[in-house]
Amino acid sequence: MTDLIVACVRTGTAYGMEYVVRLRNMVARHLARQHSIICLTDQEDRCEGVAFIDISQIGLTGWWAKLILFAPEWRDTRKVVYLDLDTVVIDSLLPLANVAGEFAITENYTRKAVNPAYPCKYNSSVMVIGGGQTSFVWRRFEAKRAEILSRHARYGDQAAIEELYPAAPYLQMLLPAEYFCNYRNLTNHPPKRAAIINFGGRHKPHNCLIPWVQQAWS
Repeated sequence: MTDLIVACVRTGTAYGMEYVVRLRNMVARHLARQHSIICLTDQEDRCEGVAFIDISQIGLTGWWAKLILFAPEWRDTRKVVYLDLDTVVIDSLLPLANVAGEFAITENYTRKAVNPAYPCKYNSSVMVIGGGQTSFVWRRFEAKRAEILSRHARYGDQAAIEELYPAAPYLQMLLPAEYFCNYRNLTNHPPKRAAIINFGGRHKPHNCLIPWVQQAWS
């Protein structure tokens, strides 16, 4: 058992198994540190090189299923690097894996670059969760699950995480400049300093027509 988990969440059929396979491949290429890859899922299909944990009994689907990341039962006290399935990795993940502290999350890209008044500060596409110290997030969510689901129906898990763990440090501030590249800023040439490409909404790696993105997403 390794002390570092790279985790993803797959509920429903919005993302096919190819997304898990490609994320596995990209992590293997770009994380020069011993790690385990775990997919938390309510689906039955499996692939080699990934450990799967059945979360069908928790009653959470879509973005809400990310809250299970904070539960200690599946990870003990191991550190977790979480990546959305539509993440494209193009360079070393070591800086991300080496982020210290109990919790860090990406700052919302809409708020950061488009609309400073956007009501949700967090973007939960990439998170680093320390060794078991954030289990209170899961406990507090479970204690008021129905209320939180209703209150944050529009902005989902990241708004709920913001309520349950306010004032988390932003990964953009802890990592090298331009470590993240949002899909809005993609060009026909790979960004020189980025390691992670974040997609969102209808914009996904499979429908991105930029050749170098398709080559990296493999």
